[in-house]
Amino acid sequence: MTSCSTNRFVISKSKIQGYLAIYFMLISNQSNFSEIYMTPYRTVIMAGLLCVFLFTAKKEIKTYCTLFFAFLIMYALLIRLSVGGIGIRIIAQFLVDILVVWLTVSINKQHFWERYVKTVVFLASISLMLWLLSILQINIWDQITPEINSLMSYRVYSDSTRYQEYSFKLHGMFLYSHRTVDMRNVSIFTEPGIYQMVLNTAIFVLLFLRDKLVSFSDKEVGRALVVLAFALISTQSTTGYISICFIILFYLLFEKRDTTEQNWKQKILIALFSILLFLMIDYMVRGSESFIQVSIISKLFSNKNKVSLDTSGMARADLIFLALQSMVRHPFGVGYSNLVALMDVENTGMAGAAIMQFGAAWGILPLIVVAWWIFYPVLKFCRKRYVAVLYIVMYINTVLAQSDLFYPVLIMIPVGLYSLHYFDTTYFAISNDRKEHARI
Repeated sequence: MTSCSTNRFVISKSKIQGYLAIYFMLISNQSNFSEIYMTPYRTVIMAGLLCVFLFTAKKEIKTYCTLFFAFLIMYALLIRLSVGGIGIRIIAQFLVDILVVWLTVSINKQHFWERYVKTVVFLASISLMLWLLSILQINIWDQITPEINSLMSYRVYSDSTRYQEYSFKLHGMFLYSHRTVDMRNVSIFTEPGIYQMVLNTAIFVLLFLRDKLVSFSDKEVGRALVVLAFALISTQSTTGYISICFIILFYLLFEKRDTTEQNWKQKILIALFSILLFLMIDYMVRGSESFIQVSIISKLFSNKNKVSLDTSGMARADLIFLALQSMVRHPFGVGYSNLVALMDVENTGMAGAAIMQFGAAWGILPLIVVAWWIFYPVLKFCRKRYVAVLYIVMYINTVLAQSDLFYPVLIMIPVGLYSLHYFDTTYFAISNDRKEHARI
């Protein structure tokens, strides 16, 4: 009796540790908490995580990451000695993002994918409920949570070069953050573009890594997809909408046509029709305040109904072209200080495009190495090549719009696939048992 109780306690403790690790990974993914309280101590966090990694990581994942870390550090030193502009804070940011994912996968092992999806669905349910209340002007959340001064700010562009910058005011931090300046759902994160990648990676796992979700029934997958889809709509993120369009397109085009998959495709088509109907009604009722107007039409068309980028999109496009010119002229990198000075001269501003900023600051060789490090595990361990292609498309779409290369929820796909492949045979035994049970 005592033994059974002890085993139950150990399992419960393991689950708690696993979910806490996943939550820590999520708050490290540019949440309001991490930006306000973790950023000043990022170097210390890096040192602690690096020590744990070097002493406990499995040989294969240690080699995979350590060689990459060594390359980044050595190249950063070369750039710092030659042109400057890359220091310990940049390295710490990259390493913390990667090591947080490794730690989370290591703690959860074969349960990582399931627990990640469950955690995201849980937070999405809370964010949807509180977001809907705020839409209805029922501000219960604002009354029970203190107002917080966010370190994040937003810009209002008058054109591609001129803008005014304002700070966000927040209510809540650990379960939901309500931004007082707009009606967009950001969950616990700093902006909709960050939250959408959390939701889209969970949808990616549900649809394309379904064999990893051993305990999920088809009904549970369906319910999770509904919650995540509505949460994604509420972010009003153009980048998120583009990614989900690719996800749906790849699923409808390439997933095998057995009875189960055919049923899922029919359900997805019905859901798409329902969402389009909702968006059309929303546009007819709310006009300029509707989802379509705010997230799509206003960013693609000018007031004269001509096709154009919105002003923030123009700033991002200017930065991309500037970074390309810099890479051509300085293929070994110019450092972030010189890149910022160049952007100030050209009046482009730091408008996302992380992958282009990295290429301009670090040079072409590090950009190639980063691409190889991120995409290699996906290309090697995804049995279906189109799944790897979809991930690459999602990754590029996101980092062209955002300001970081190593968002934990983005790189968890390659790091998770690589780590779990080498952990032990248990992971594959569970998956095989599930297939055998399905045949019986």
